[in-house]
This record gives sequence, C-alpha cells and structure tokens, in this order.
Amino acid sequence: MAKKDILFTNKNTIFAAVILFMLLSLIIIIGMLTPLLVKIFTGTELSLDSDYFNPRTAIPTALLIVTLAICLMIDSITTKAFKITALLFFLILGFASFFPFSNIKLSVSVALIVPALIATINKIWLTAKNKKGYWRNRGLSAHLIHLGILCVLLGVVLSSNMKVEDSAVYLIGENGTHNVKNYNVKINSMTSWFEGEAYQKYKASSYITRIDFDIYNQNKYVNSGSVKYITDFKWGQTYTTTYIHRGLTEELFIAPRALDEKNGKVDMYVRIVPFINFLWVGIYLMAMGIIALLIVEYRNISPSYRIADSCNIQKTISFFEKRYENIMEQEIIKLRSRKKQERQ
Repeated sequence: MAKKDILFTNKNTIFAAVILFMLLSLIIIIGMLTPLLVKIFTGTELSLDSDYFNPRTAIPTALLIVTLAICLMIDSITTKAFKITALLFFLILGFASFFPFSNIKLSVSVALIVPALIATINKIWLTAKNKKGYWRNRGLSAHLIHLGILCVLLGVVLSSNMKVEDSAVYLIGENGTHNVKNYNVKINSMTSWFEGEAYQKYKASSYITRIDFDIYNQNKYVNSGSVKYITDFKWGQTYTTTYIHRGLTEELFIAPRALDEKNGKVDMYVRIVPFINFLWVGIYLMAMGIIALLIVEYRNISPSYRIADSCNIQKTISFFEKRYENIMEQEIIKLRSRKKQERQ
C-alpha cells in the first residue's frame, strides 16, 4: 500500500485532533452561553454544572487523548512497535475493569491517559536522542507542553473523582470523634468581634468569629490553622474563609458551615482532594514549554531576516519623515503666499 493511502499518517491524526478539540470547545461554549441566552430571552435563571458537561464531554475528550497518543507515536511506529503498543493499550483497558478505583469512569479515564503519557515520554526520549540543534529544542518544548496537558487532565480526573468530603460538629477543647479519611480536627478557641461602621441597630456592619484549630492525621499532629465565619448585616448574608493545607499527594480544605458560640460548637466542612498536585505540575510544565518554545523560535530567526526586518523599519520611518517634510514645505509655501497677498 502506498504511503499516501495509509490512514494513520501524521497529517491525518493532527487534523483529527484539531477537529476533536474544536468539537470539545463547541460543547463547552454552548454550555456556557445557554444560561446567558435563557436569561436574556426568558428571564429564567439557569445553572449548568458538572452533571451537564461531564456526559457530553467524556467521549470527545477520550477520543482526543487517544488521537494525541497516536499522533505522538505515528512517526516512530514500526510493525513490531505497533503490535507492542496495541497490546499494551488493550492490557491497560482490560486492567481498567479490575482497577482499584471506586467507579468505572475513573478507571477508564486513567486507562486512556496512561498510554498517552507513555507515548509522550517516549517521544521526549526519542527527540532528545535522535535530533540535534533547533529541531531537538523545538521538539522538546512542544512535547513538554503535551506532557503538561496530560498531567492537567490526569489531575482533574483523579482529584474530581477521588475527593472525599464530609462535615461534623466539634466542641471547643475536645478532639473530634468523627474522622474524614485519616484526618481529625480539634477546635482550640473561638474569638468574636464587630468590624466596620455602625449599621442600623447593629454596632458595626459585620460580625466576625475566628476559629482556631489543630489538624491531626492518624492521631499525629500535622498543623494549626484558623478560619473566619463572617455575618454581614449590611448585605444580609454570611460567608466564610477557607483553610488549605497542601501536602505532597493531597490537599486538605476546611471551612465552617455553622457555629454555636453559646455552647462552643462548630460545624466544620472538611474536603480532601488527592493527586491535585498533578494539576499544578501540568500547569507549570505547560508554562515552561511555551516559554522555551518562544525562546527557541526567537533564537532561530536568521541574522539576514533580522537585518531585512530592520531595513524595512528604517524604510518605513524614512517614508513618513519625507512625507512629513513635504507637508511642512507645502504649508510654509501657503503661508508665504498669504502674507504676500496681505501686503499687496
């Protein structure tokens, strides 16, 4: 079969990836604009959350990840390599059925992202090994961006599907009897005060309560923190601050839901988000890749092009300077002619 008749070419897979990305973007844009249009034409408040977006974006996202993986491997695929890659891909998909996660969506998502990660890392290694100079630097920068995108996707999938959240009532000075995963909270104190200018019958516009607490993981002290529960009399609402403890493998979020100062009770909301660091690492990798790519492209500009570009700029400046001089000469001639007419 001729090369031009092969379906899986680099050009075709890139085109397919672009089409899938445009489809995914269109779904997200429609979901974002729908509440706005409904409010404009009907006056009805409409909110679309993850229950709307997830089912509609799941298939395009999965196809996009697979297409990107094929796109990364297409240049270096041989018959043997293709068989090994296909076998590895189907083994991972099969393993997804028995994956130690709580839901099938998470298992399938991880099973799809892992081959793309393997392909990207393999492409980085081949680029560093086989290419030199400009093409190596450019390739490494582009693949670093791809790696960052996959890390972001992996972080979003893992953190959104494996997060644990719960709430419990804690007494001041006592260790909580309710653990969220392995974490427990001990309330140390509550301090309240008024803040802001006087408002109607109140001494101030808001009433703030600061809650100080200790955090324990498997009954071992981890850290201390504080959050605020704020009652805004002016706007007639309450809101809170959130404590965030960032660890190597997970992040802990704590916020008060309600409190009873008289009896020293606080209803605390606790959320644990594992593997969210993949998201931050992915963002940093994308930023590094984009910056590196810009530097590589800038340095690759040939001296002759820079000289030509500089010459074009000088020609443009000279053109406007000459035009300005001509205009000034014409104005001076008109002014002199007017003065002559006035003398006569």
